Amino acid sequence: MLNEEKVILMTKMAAFIDREGKKNDAINTYFKSDYVGFNVIKSVISATIVFAIFVATYVLCNFEEVLSNLYNTDNLLAIGRRFLTYYLLLVGVYSLASYVIYSYRYTKMRKSMKAYYGDLKKLARIYEKEQ
Repeated sequence: MLNEEKVILMTKMAAFIDREGKKNDAINTYFKSDYVGFNVIKSVISATIVFAIFVATYVLCNFEEVLSNLYNTDNLLAIGRRFLTYYLLLVGVYSLASYVIYSYRYTKMRKSMKAYYGDLKKLARIYEKEQ
């Protein structure tokens, strides 16, 4: 005879595995600090690439102005400081946003995995009662 509670629990667990299980299982292999740190480093690299694309676009659009400023070292240092400030601002904001987002994702994953493991324990207890 089928146990209705067992069937409902198994269906719920199978749906969780199909929806979130594989993604959560990949995240669950990391400690929180490792997961967040790794993704923040990826975000810093991405922000650096984006900044390089912005600078390349600026140089291509204002090539004549860039060449004229190239011979004036005082102006060149000021422009370098300004670009460095923009770079640090972009990387700082992007890193902070990444830290918050990936910390939230990890915490959310841990809660859902805790619920899944709770359901797994319930299912084990149901099987123990049947035997």
